[in-house]
Amino acid sequence: MLSANLAVDSVRPFPGVVSRKMPLGKAVPCPPPALSLVEAGTYGNRMAKHLHMTSAPMISVRTRRKTHLAVTRLRSETGLVERTTPFACERAFTVQLHLRPVSPVKFWLHGRPVSDEPAQDGSVSILHLDHEPSMYLGSAFDMVQFYVPRIALDEFADENDGCRCETLTWPFGKVDPRLKSLALCLLPVLERPELSSELYVDHLVFAAHAYIARTYGGIKIAPSVVRGGLAPWQLHRATDMLKANLDGQIALSQVARECKLSVSHFVRAFKQTIGEPPYRWLLQQRIDAAKELLLHSQLPMVEIALKCGFADQACFIRAFRKLLDTTPGEWRRIRMQ
Repeated sequence: MLSANLAVDSVRPFPGVVSRKMPLGKAVPCPPPALSLVEAGTYGNRMAKHLHMTSAPMISVRTRRKTHLAVTRLRSETGLVERTTPFACERAFTVQLHLRPVSPVKFWLHGRPVSDEPAQDGSVSILHLDHEPSMYLGSAFDMVQFYVPRIALDEFADENDGCRCETLTWPFGKVDPRLKSLALCLLPVLERPELSSELYVDHLVFAAHAYIARTYGGIKIAPSVVRGGLAPWQLHRATDMLKANLDGQIALSQVARECKLSVSHFVRAFKQTIGEPPYRWLLQQRIDAAKELLLHSQLPMVEIALKCGFADQACFIRAFRKLLDTTPGEWRRIRMQ
């Protein structure tokens, strides 16, 4: 599993990525959506309905330009009775990471069959939503779906001085262990989003988006963007904003905007300056604040947890143990002796 201190710049694109069996060509122009992107996007419950499910856990974040990126978990103990109705035509992609084998898996574009083969654990399939795709899953399935609008890919390329990509490509059925690692990191967030800070959720989703843009879209980040950390004023502004939101309920895009940087550039520069990504740095600030309360107050553990921005006592203990290899209670007892 990918380590918890994943940074957006920690992933590298796979070389020689090619497409198989999917005729790309020119996309059929799509009419402008009548609803907002949140309502019209093929993810979350809207995607679940296509798969004859009542609902599906989903998280979404906004980029600097307010474009939505979304991650949905889609799972069922039975396959589909029939193929889905065609997904609404929109300028976006859905990247699906399978967490269990599925057989058969069939895809159609504009009503024409393009693929008919099983999916392995860890394999990836990409659907171009402006090709009006539909699909059939013949057995129980468990997938993590990444919803990627074309405008978000353009934004990523522009902010990193890279060339825009025409499409996303990956061989149908090929396993991608790196995207699977990202998907596994996201599972606890999808199941219990209330226990994760907004900063951490943003970090994971933007990391996945950067990986997809670079690996499947071939977008290369200019060397001039990669080099250099935060200016002193940017570091001061960023750390002040993060400390003012000790619970982590602040969007990465908001902090990056205050520093006049894109999210990916900000995370890279922050890590280069501080040595760790923003959410990890903020977690250390929360633990340091908790240490002070453990040593200099008689507050019960649950109150210390809440004062330091943790969702509950259990989250506090897990984070404390992860960083210090001991529990808060044990740490307090040793230092009070």
